[in-house]
Amino acid sequence: MKIRNFALAPIAAAIMLLAAPARAVPQLQLDIFGGTYDTSTETIVASGNSFSVYAYGLTSAVSLSDSFYLSMALMPSTSSSGSYGSFAINGTPINVTAGMTFGTPPLETVLGGASFDPGDLASHGIFPTYFAEQLFTFSSGVQSGVYNTQDHAGWGPQSGTGMYYKKFDFDISGLAPGFGIHFDLYNETLISSCKNKNCTVGDIDVNKFAPFSHDAEGTVITSTVPEPEIYAMLSIGLGFMGWAARRKKLKGAAA
Repeated sequence: MKIRNFALAPIAAAIMLLAAPARAVPQLQLDIFGGTYDTSTETIVASGNSFSVYAYGLTSAVSLSDSFYLSMALMPSTSSSGSYGSFAINGTPINVTAGMTFGTPPLETVLGGASFDPGDLASHGIFPTYFAEQLFTFSSGVQSGVYNTQDHAGWGPQSGTGMYYKKFDFDISGLAPGFGIHFDLYNETLISSCKNKNCTVGDIDVNKFAPFSHDAEGTVITSTVPEPEIYAMLSIGLGFMGWAARRKKLKGAAA
C-alpha cells in the first residue's frame, strides 16, 4: 500500500497543478525577446547590448484610440547631468543626458518637468533619474497569442490573438560602462477638474501601466575582446611556432 501511494503522489500533484488557476495576465506588460526574468528585481533583463522590447496590451482592456508611452530611464538612478554616452531606439540615437529629462514619468507640462505628484509612476528603485518617452499606438492587425511575460520571459509574440503588441529595437552599446536603460509602459490621463488640494488642473498622470513585475531593462555589456596589440603578439607567436616546426621537420629529413 505504501508503495502504491508513493507512486500515485506525482499524479495527484500534477492534477492539482492543472486544476490551479493560471496567473492573471496584466492589461499591459513588457517583454524582451531572448531575455530572462530576474526574480530578485522582478524585471525581465536583456542578455546583450542589442535587443527587441515588446509592449503588449490585452485587446479586451486597451483601446486602439489611446496613446501609450514607453519610458526609457537611465539606471542606476543619477541626478548628475553629463555625458554618459547614448543609446538608440529603432535606429534613432538618444544622447544621455542631453536628450532626456530628469524626474519621474510622465513628462509634466504644468508642474515643471522635474516635479513629482501622486499620479506619477512609483519610484520602484529607478526614479527619479533621467528618462525619455516614446509615444506609440497599437494596431488591430498586429497581435500575439496571450501569455504572461513574468512566467515566460523572452518568448516574444506568439501565434494567435488576444494581445496587441508593438516592437522596439534597441542598441545600448554606446552607453558608458556600468549604465543601462530601464523600461516602463503606461498611458496617461489629463486632469481636467479637481476635488482635492493635491490635484492640479492640467496635470498629466499615469492611467493604466504595466505592473513593476512586468517591466524590463538592459545593462550595457562591455566587450572582452583582446586589444590589437595582443592580436599582433599572438600572430607573431603562432608564426614562430610554425617556423620552428618546419625547421625541425627539415632537420629530421636531412638526417
